[in-house]
Amino acid sequence: MLKKVFSILVVMACCLTASADSVEESVQMAKRNIERGVAIADATWDVSMKGSTRNMYMADQYDTSSGWTSGASDVWPLTAAIEAHCSLLEALNAVREYDEALYTAYYSQYESQLKTLIYNLDFYRGTYTRPSYATTDTRWRPYAVPRASVRGGANVTGILNVYDDQMWLCRELIRAYRLTNNEEYLTTATYLADYCIDGWDCWRDASGKEYGGITWGPGYNSKHACSNAPFIQPLVWLSDIYRNTNEEMTYYYRNTKNEPVNESRLRSELYLEFAIKIYDWQREHLYDRSGVYFDMMGADGTIIIKDGYRGHVDCGGAGGAFYPYNTGTMISGAAELYRVTSEVRFQEDLTKSASGANSKFSTYVRKLGTYDYKTDETAENGFLTWFNNVLMRSYADALDYATNLAPKTGLNAFQTNLDYAFENFARNNLLPIHLLTGWGDETKTKAFHQFTFVAQYGVLAQYHIRNAKSSGVEDVVVDKPIEDEMVYSLSGVCLGKLSEIRSQIPAGIYIVGGRKVAIK
Repeated sequence: MLKKVFSILVVMACCLTASADSVEESVQMAKRNIERGVAIADATWDVSMKGSTRNMYMADQYDTSSGWTSGASDVWPLTAAIEAHCSLLEALNAVREYDEALYTAYYSQYESQLKTLIYNLDFYRGTYTRPSYATTDTRWRPYAVPRASVRGGANVTGILNVYDDQMWLCRELIRAYRLTNNEEYLTTATYLADYCIDGWDCWRDASGKEYGGITWGPGYNSKHACSNAPFIQPLVWLSDIYRNTNEEMTYYYRNTKNEPVNESRLRSELYLEFAIKIYDWQREHLYDRSGVYFDMMGADGTIIIKDGYRGHVDCGGAGGAFYPYNTGTMISGAAELYRVTSEVRFQEDLTKSASGANSKFSTYVRKLGTYDYKTDETAENGFLTWFNNVLMRSYADALDYATNLAPKTGLNAFQTNLDYAFENFARNNLLPIHLLTGWGDETKTKAFHQFTFVAQYGVLAQYHIRNAKSSGVEDVVVDKPIEDEMVYSLSGVCLGKLSEIRSQIPAGIYIVGGRKVAIK
């Protein structure tokens, strides 16, 4: 007879460990993911990367039927190529202890290609002076949207540079630094972080509170989820990197009288402070109660410049569509902030957002037993394939912290969908954006999308190596009432509340409260 309150779940054996079969299965999945990621990466590199090592660009589109390629992509898709290489390198590092030969076969190739990609970023870089909220010392060298014909000669004025591009680059350059120990990558990432911090609206309202938020770019007045939340994770990473140093920077801001002032701050402290400020700003202004985030606020184009400073412009309320990456960046940001602060609010937010995102951005395909994440009508129009990738990687970031199985459910769905496309629809190792239904009449694809699939396979490989290391059942004593906990099968299927299904399920291994336990 079921007791009213369970205080202990007894594990079926005194000390159960991972079986050899489960470890080997996870390792084999990881290795297969790497091999498939490599196949897509090599095919994409062959058809899309043009020019010499010292003057290379990535063609934006490729026609799988005729072999036609377009001109150079913008900097954002090229950043996806850098992301893909970082993810593959991380996956190869993770699998190395299980397969040295696989590591040796590919690591040096992708490390070299990563170096080439980052070197050629300078064709997007330019110099200009722009008005700032709190300083007139505003000569900067950010990255432009379009590519220039000479290194360092890009036009970065007005709307031709945007903050989200700098944030995505900052993230990937930190990852590249961690992989290679190349100090130049860290220097550039730090520079871009300072550039984006200078874009924070530090003017204060009548109560003395900062308006906050970072506009889409210096040439815009709208404040977007995509020009704020992507910055949180790299800021926490930079805070980690600089924590054991005494390196300082000059921070410009407005005091409570709205006077421009500055002070010297430790980078580690200021970066973490800003990560929290940006998270709180987006949580306050763009959050929907379902757990996902609105796209933006404002957009009338008004920009005020007075006495050489940029002024505050009211943006109104939240609006625009819901996109998966805007929620994904907040999940990743919350995971990093929970890791370093242990504030429960971040854990609660990421748990709800992961669940809300699965509900909002995917539909269940019963005949295939998977969730299909919505994408664009054609590969030539839209960015949802990469937006979904940002959500997917946030699930990996949230695995250790979510109190539900939403991240695991999402990762398993992405694994199923990629494999289905690779096994049924691959054209010379290139995949359609419609992973479950194929190419249809389409012949064109984008390197942007293909490198997205590479990045996903890299993250999923690391996910399976993690499973290999933690596989098995924990010897757990649950010391709190759990009759209201949800019970899941090992495949991630929700079976219901423990108090309602206890008499209906056989003895065995289940997931309760995010942990594997045995129920007798």
